[in-house]
Amino acid sequence: MKLGDKVMRLPETFTDSGEDKRSLRRPVAGRVVYIHPKGHYHTVEFELNGGHVRESFKGVND
Repeated sequence: MKLGDKVMRLPETFTDSGEDKRSLRRPVAGRVVYIHPKGHYHTVEFELNGGHVRESFKGVND
């Protein structure tokens, strides 16, 4: 993984609302914007209608 890579992740910070109004989590495409120097975590930026959201994920392997 390197900066700028496009990845699919399952964000914890936002969800879709299904037809039955339950919250649904689904993979979302994003771009890697930061990688911890020791590989402990990486940060992905997601583009949404209201702007950009960033979330960090464990490790650096896909």
